[in-house]
Amino acid sequence: MRRRIPIIAVGLLLAGCPQFEEPAENQDRPNQNQPTTNDEPGGLSCPVEILFPEAQDADAVALAGAFNDWSLEADEMERSGGVWRAELELEPGHYPFKYVIDGQYEADPPPFVYTHWSGGSENRNLVVDDCSRPSLEVESLDVDDSGRVSAEVVFSSSIEESAVDPDSIEVTLGDEVVEASVDGDVISVDHQLSDYGKYSLRVRAADVDGQLALQDPLWIPLWYEEEDFHWFDGLIYLIFTDRFRQSGQSPLGPIDGVASIANYKGGNFPGVTAAIEEGHFDELGVNILWLNPINENTNLGQPGSFDDHMYTGYHGYWTVDPLRAETRFGAVDKSGDEALKELIEAAQARGIRVMFDLVLNHVHEDHVYCSQHPTWCEYTCVCGDMGCGWDERTLDCQFAPYLPNLNYRNHDIVERVADDALALMEKFDVDALRIDAAKHMEHVIMRTIRLRLQELEEQGASPFYVVGETFTGEDGHGVIMDYVADWELHGQFDFPLLYPIRRVFGGDGSFQELETGLQRSEDEYGDTYPWHSPFIGNHDIPRFVTEMVGNDDGPFGNTQDLLAQGPDNEVDQQWIIDRASMAHAFLLTIPGIPLMYYGDEIGLAGAGDPDNRRMMPWEWNANQTALLENIRELGQLRGELEALRYGERRELWIDDDFYVYSRDDGEGRRVVVAMNKADFERTETVILPEEWSESAQLQDQLSAAGFEAEEGEVEITLGSWSYAVFDVVEM
Repeated sequence: MRRRIPIIAVGLLLAGCPQFEEPAENQDRPNQNQPTTNDEPGGLSCPVEILFPEAQDADAVALAGAFNDWSLEADEMERSGGVWRAELELEPGHYPFKYVIDGQYEADPPPFVYTHWSGGSENRNLVVDDCSRPSLEVESLDVDDSGRVSAEVVFSSSIEESAVDPDSIEVTLGDEVVEASVDGDVISVDHQLSDYGKYSLRVRAADVDGQLALQDPLWIPLWYEEEDFHWFDGLIYLIFTDRFRQSGQSPLGPIDGVASIANYKGGNFPGVTAAIEEGHFDELGVNILWLNPINENTNLGQPGSFDDHMYTGYHGYWTVDPLRAETRFGAVDKSGDEALKELIEAAQARGIRVMFDLVLNHVHEDHVYCSQHPTWCEYTCVCGDMGCGWDERTLDCQFAPYLPNLNYRNHDIVERVADDALALMEKFDVDALRIDAAKHMEHVIMRTIRLRLQELEEQGASPFYVVGETFTGEDGHGVIMDYVADWELHGQFDFPLLYPIRRVFGGDGSFQELETGLQRSEDEYGDTYPWHSPFIGNHDIPRFVTEMVGNDDGPFGNTQDLLAQGPDNEVDQQWIIDRASMAHAFLLTIPGIPLMYYGDEIGLAGAGDPDNRRMMPWEWNANQTALLENIRELGQLRGELEALRYGERRELWIDDDFYVYSRDDGEGRRVVVAMNKADFERTETVILPEEWSESAQLQDQLSAAGFEAEEGEVEITLGSWSYAVFDVVEM
């Protein structure tokens, strides 16, 4: 029988992480504080072993923390086998601590370990679990090509050393209850899956004394697919549930006193499910659905921060409950939770990942956190007010007077929010997270969530994706990269690239400035570049088509939607289709995990918030359909040509109006993308990369056009405002 004695290797380094830095001289003594406890029974003491493989040149290393009043000498470590070791007996809880190296407190902890703010400084975090309960951990897990799942889960006993109760074991794969065998402390699963899809493993168990395992259940998300999926294969589609589609009667109507444009319009989860089942996303090549925040929001109408208009929480960012889905997004005969689970199951059955939007910076003042812990909800000043600038008070200004902040220097808040985030993911079995307002929060919350997800991946979970939103300007690459690392966000939405994209395809900008912007993103983001998400529109800025046309009448001005008026309208609309199509051609053929905003595929109009969040129409005229078909072709093509998802990009020819670049995956799969935004046909001679064959056939995958390369050169002809995606076949 295995008894659970936690071994905390809190000094281990991840691959590629910076080395440990010695502490600065005369560093201030950390603030003395009490440990964060988990409401455990008083008097329980649990063993914990701490390993620290660093500071090998030191003469002495000790532990100082809340468990010993930050003493420099109370808990000395012993060097053994090249590792510093210490054994402690502590009550369950979370303890801030530092290593003391040759009599000096260490510097700030490395970013790739769990941390704990205390008294204005960030420390390491020592977690002592409740040893009165057993624990579950995956020892091995495999899903083979035939769909056979083989897993071994170790049951580690509590301090009482009670054995596992075989009758308590419950194992499911997806929705199916499966049998498990028990041999000593190992729970084994051997099960054949019936079809491709999402089959998360869940295991529950207790000991013979009735003590449930700490992981209740142990949750390991699993996908079984014909072809392996990598997040670089992803194409994200952002849905505003209330504004997307309605199916069935909504349980609640609009809120009195709020204009229709800022009110609930009835879109719901069953409406999204209907679009999934009709194949709307499959036809676009979309395989990641980003749902705006799904949590229950306030049922109040409230004034905006910068105008006199009233708004509702239709957008989802005024959350009041961390674990319950929005009631309004269900139906009269279906709760929000039920409807959301059906949506996710429908998506995952088609191989579509689901991404939740987490609002962590703030909550609505009616949130359960505020009622349960009033001091957690901080009221400061409203962002943008005098003396409270967005950059001046980035970490503590409020988005609105009724949206108090969460201060993540309070460790209790970190743990509760991280617990709830993981519980929400487990409850609905989602695959990815979008973190709202990343730059307005302490790093500790995003790092804690990412590290917890990594622990699941280490036990065999299918990889997660965590992308952040840091609204910034064209020079904001540094701010974006402040939050991107192996231990924090995988990537962020590429706001700096947004601006040249809009100038070039929506205005008179030059392809040369677009190439400059693209190269800068590639350089600034480095190896993380493919994890970032380029886009041409989202829910916080005017619609691409409206900015292009230049007919913005303001957020409440009922801006004209030219494409919606149809081809009989006296205003020529083909130029709108041409520009929007080419913008998407660029978006879907460059590196990254691209984002499409609902409605952009049909050229939906809209000024600023809330006009940019109009209801999605589901009957389309000829012009809307023409744009939609163009974008469908591009989305499908991105899924078919691996070079468009994995290939290294290289500019081959460029001037203000003619642009050619290649994507080469290094394994013989090559694509050439060409665009002409001049008002006339152009023919240009393009020199292909010298490592390519001198003779090749370039076949446009969007038309019947083809060109032959000879002696490493090819003449490409494109009509006005046309583009081509050439598959390169070497001769």
